[in-house]
Amino acid sequence: MPTATASGRTDAVNFALRGVAWSLGLFALLRLNWAEAHAVVPLIRAQAAVAARLFGTSALAVEVTLACSGADALALCLGAVLAYPVKRQMRLAGAAGGAALILCLNTLRIGTLGRVAASPAWFNTLHVYVWPALLTLAIAGYVFAWMRVADRHHPLDKIEVAPREPLLTVRPKATRRFVVLTVAFLLLFLAASPLYLESPAILALAGFMARAAAVILGVVGVSAQAAANVLWTPRGGFIVTQECIATPLVPVYLAGICAYSNTRRRRILGVLATLPLFVALGIARLLMVALPDAVVASPLFFVHAFYQVLLGAVVVFLAALWRHGGRAALAHALVGVIVGVLFVRLLGPLYTRVITYPAGAPLDDPQGANALLPAFQVGLYLALWVAAYVAVGWKRFLAGLTVLGLTQTTGLLALHVLASHSGVTAHVRDVRGWAVAGPLLIVAAVVNVARPRR
Repeated sequence: MPTATASGRTDAVNFALRGVAWSLGLFALLRLNWAEAHAVVPLIRAQAAVAARLFGTSALAVEVTLACSGADALALCLGAVLAYPVKRQMRLAGAAGGAALILCLNTLRIGTLGRVAASPAWFNTLHVYVWPALLTLAIAGYVFAWMRVADRHHPLDKIEVAPREPLLTVRPKATRRFVVLTVAFLLLFLAASPLYLESPAILALAGFMARAAAVILGVVGVSAQAAANVLWTPRGGFIVTQECIATPLVPVYLAGICAYSNTRRRRILGVLATLPLFVALGIARLLMVALPDAVVASPLFFVHAFYQVLLGAVVVFLAALWRHGGRAALAHALVGVIVGVLFVRLLGPLYTRVITYPAGAPLDDPQGANALLPAFQVGLYLALWVAAYVAVGWKRFLAGLTVLGLTQTTGLLALHVLASHSGVTAHVRDVRGWAVAGPLLIVAAVVNVARPRR
């Protein structure tokens, strides 16, 4: 899709809105009782039968529910393809190819899950982490590849670029390398999850972090002690598990080091700094339990959201650094963060009630990730806009904000449908990851043409 023209940016906004509309329409259609009974359920049975022929009968009984049909992934993929501004024949061909790809991958998913059903650890890893990530990457890869092919067969007229909208020239190769490495490292991170989530060494490291946090809290006058991997404070006990340490920020950090380090020495030093850096961050996260009530009503809630908030702040700073460069970036980033925090604190509760009202009763949310999602995403969106994109224009700002609100409402509705029909709930890690990724993707789609630093 052309991105170097003023009309291209308008097309990008329209494409984003049409894509959301198509995906929501298809999702609603597939959730109708008639469609589920006459299309989705027969499709599930067919996929399960093919999977059984390819992989053999499962060692244990595995229930293939509506959530296993791949219908949601199908709606997302077809929505993007059918919304793309090319000829109808090209869109129909792209939709057919996307549907075939998703159905084949979902059949393989059902078969592999059946093969590992006897091992709860592997079953949960594949079901919760690996296959959702693979399906998402496959959809994204197919859609972008199909767009490139469609653009070659359907070129649009070239329009001169306005002087005030120059093209991005700041290290595009490094940025592409960072994206590719991030995806690769995240896949390795997810695939290796059975190793570190059950590792005695990581558990021992968790105990060290709990003891270090207890010592620091004692130095500043807070009564605290650690027993094994549990930190005890006047507010109660806080268990430090392997999952608390193995944050997805680790592969993202390593991807950044490998992509942007200019020399081998810097790359090696950056990799060696991974362990002490994230141990220090983990200890700092534990220290959040000592925050007074005047700062945050629920310190444990803030502890759980520590990496989410940290990643959001880092993203805002990087956006300001890319846009402005030098010392000016810090000032713009601080202003953006202040605007985002003020929205979350002052208007966040009201906005969350408005967004969650159509969904009805709240979801099971022990860590508060779903409750924080709407206000946090808008706060991050505002922070990014103030830090880097305020000059882009109010029309695109409002368009992106509208799309963000629609994704939040429909996303929560989809989670309610999944929870009520199949008992499937979103993993806390996935919710926190989408809390940061959602605004970033929408800003990228709305802005479309990145602006260089001044």
